[in-house]
Parts: sequence; C-alpha cells; structure tokens
Amino acid sequence: MFYQIQTDNIEINVKNVQDWINAFKTFILPKREKLGAYYDGENTIVKQGAVEGRPNYSINVNMAKYIIDVSTGYTFGIPVTYDTKDENTKTVLDKIQHINKNNNVAELDFQQGGDMATYGVSYQLVLAPEGTGNIEDRIIFKQLDPLTTFYVTDNTILKSPLCAVYYYNYFENKQIKTKVYVYDSADLYIFDGFDTNFSLSSKTPHNMGYIPIIQSLNNDDAFSDIQGVTDLLDSLSLAISNSTDNLQSIANAILAISGGVLTEDKIKEINQYKVANMPVGAVMEWVVKNINPQAEQAQIDNILKFLLQISQVPDLTDDAFGGNQSGVAMQYKLWGLNQLYATKVTKYTKSLYYRLKILLHLLQYQIKNNVELLNNIEITFYKNLPTDNSSEYQMVQALKGVVSDRTLLSNISIVDDVEKELEALDEQAQKNADLFGYTNNQNLNEENDKEDEQ
Repeated sequence: MFYQIQTDNIEINVKNVQDWINAFKTFILPKREKLGAYYDGENTIVKQGAVEGRPNYSINVNMAKYIIDVSTGYTFGIPVTYDTKDENTKTVLDKIQHINKNNNVAELDFQQGGDMATYGVSYQLVLAPEGTGNIEDRIIFKQLDPLTTFYVTDNTILKSPLCAVYYYNYFENKQIKTKVYVYDSADLYIFDGFDTNFSLSSKTPHNMGYIPIIQSLNNDDAFSDIQGVTDLLDSLSLAISNSTDNLQSIANAILAISGGVLTEDKIKEINQYKVANMPVGAVMEWVVKNINPQAEQAQIDNILKFLLQISQVPDLTDDAFGGNQSGVAMQYKLWGLNQLYATKVTKYTKSLYYRLKILLHLLQYQIKNNVELLNNIEITFYKNLPTDNSSEYQMVQALKGVVSDRTLLSNISIVDDVEKELEALDEQAQKNADLFGYTNNQNLNEENDKEDEQ
C-alpha cells in the first residue's frame, strides 16, 4: 500500500510541502478515509434499486469494528512492560517509567494499535516543551491522526525518511486556514495560510535528536486488518439487508381475492373485525414471495466463515472458547490471530525502541548515559487472554530453582513491575529472617566477639 510520499525534491520549502500535501490527499488519504469509514460503520452499501414502496433496507453489519477491536485488544490490551538486568541502566529506566506513567503510555499504545489495525499505520509525537523543572516531567507523548499525518522519504532504494508532516485546518475571521508542522531530524518548520497558498512562519530547532513523529506500521505493506476483506464486509451487509427485505416482503404480503369484489369500506371492516363475509365460491389468499431461508442463512454463514478466515480473527462465540476446552484446541483456534500478534509486536517493538532513543537523547543532558543503553532494555508484550492463575502457579512450582526468579516473575500475569517485585521479595526475606532472630543473634554474636577481644 502507498503509505508515504517519496520525492526527489528533498528541500523543505513552501512549494515542496504543498506538493507533498497534495500528493497525500490524492493518493493516500482517500484509502485511509475509506478504511476509517468501515470501522465507523459508515461505508456505503451498494444495492440494486427496489420497486417504490417495497422494502429496501441498507443494514451495515459492522464486522470491521469487531475484527479491528479483537486484534487490537489481543495485542495491546495488556500494557507493555520494560525491564533491564543491567545495574547501570536501572536509573535511566526508572526515569523512562516515570515518563511513561505521566503520559498514560498504556492508553497511547492501545490507540496506536487501533490506528495500525484500522489504517495500516499510526503516528505519535514526542514533545519536550521549554520550561522549568526536570526534563522527564515536561516530556509529552501525543497521538496524531493518520488522516492528517504522513512521512516523506527520499526516492532511493533505502527510502530514508526526510521529514514527517502533520497539518490541520482551523477557522480565522470566518475563513478556513491551514497550519502545517514539518519535522526533520533537527528542526521544526511551521507553515501557515490557506489550503493552496501558505508561507513559512517559523523554523526552530526541536532538539529531539531524531524525527520526533514516530510512524508505526501494522505490517510490511502497511495493510489494515480489514484491507483484504472489504468486499466480504460489503457482501455480508448486503446479504443481511436482502434477507431483511425478504422478511418484510412477507409481512407486507398482498392479499389476492378471486370470485368477489371488496369495496374500501369492506376492506376496513375486515381489518377491524378480522372476519370476511364473502360470496360463495370466492377465494382469498396471500401472494407471498418465495424465499429460501436455508439458502440465505448458508450464504451468510459462508461469508462469515471466509471473512474470519482471511482476516485471521476467530469467532469468539465458537464452542472452542468455552471453559472446558483443551489448551491445544484453544491454540488451534487462535493460530491465525497469533500470526497477526507476532507481526504487530515486531513492528511496534521497533517503534518503541525508536521512542526510547528519543528519550535517552533527551535524558543525556540530565544523566550521563549513552544510546547504547537501549540494548539493555527489554520490552515485553502480552497476549490478552483469560488467565488461569492455577496453571501459572503450577508452572512456578515446577520451574522454581530451574530458572531465575526474574524469569518466573516476568511470566506471571499478576506481576506488573518485575523489578519492584524482586525488591519486595528481598525485603520480605529480610523480615522473615528477623522473625527468627537472625539479625538479633548476629548482633549479639558481634558484641560477644568484641568482649572476648577485650
């Protein structure tokens, strides 16, 4: 999918920025808007025109939202965790955790995952506004709309990023104006004016060390989770709409009469008393459209089957997700979703390390550190599944003494912060030792040793 602008004109100036925005609006934006409409349930259902007065429903079965929400919740429903085994990195990681907490990073990551699943790409901005106080208290993470944000790269085989562009429209003096923010690795360019005619209003260093707008891809092709099933989504809505039309046709069936004539007053009388007094030999019967409900249901079932199979998202109403199913059966049903999970984790992990690079660059003015510390930070994702605490307990019991406590704790769902839990275990061990008089006895022995020496 065409998801970023490639250009030979790499200078950031008014003409090039206008050309880049026009190219984005022409080739990229319409596709993203279409995908967003599917998620919002606002995509158009194309039906053949019905006879005037007959049922003609257009029911949007929003399976797109189901697919996107399930895949996003599975990957990002449990917050990502950060850990390090390197003592020199712990101080820096504590500050990073503080920054993440200030910015409610779990919510931001979930929003990024939703945009990735919907549009195939997401964007976030890292800011460090000027001010007083510690740098970690001033750093801000901001989600950006994929409908107004894009990357610009050079036209080489490497597609090296030149800058990121974010724009929005606003009203001023009853006119619609456009403001454009362009970030390269060193400076922020702000353009202001009208949609097709704006000028450079400022250029200032942003001191972030890198392009501070982070682009995250859903997969190598920047495909949405519904990219390959839009036709099936349309077919499902159409099938449900047509089936509803047929049911309404039965409810609105025509009453045919032969061998007699009904006046308007007689029809009203029949509707009121539900009794028809007709001449001998007269026949009344309903003219009903012949439908095949089994065939209609089979068509809907087949569409759903292909839809879930191709999108790789399971049907959570399936019996395999009941409480009495084996782990093997569950894993088999989740195989496709796990492939989506693996791809999303790989792509977003890259973005998270990029975000950490920016943070380490900002923190180096306060703490002497090196971007190489990035190699000492471990990022862990978790599949958002119902947890079986008893099985986790059995695993811990079986592996106790075989693997380290850190490894055990990192695989227990109720543990949010491995480092704090390890510290708590150390404190608990010390308190337990004191209960048995270990510390008091040790102090007493030391005093006795001193008296003997005297």
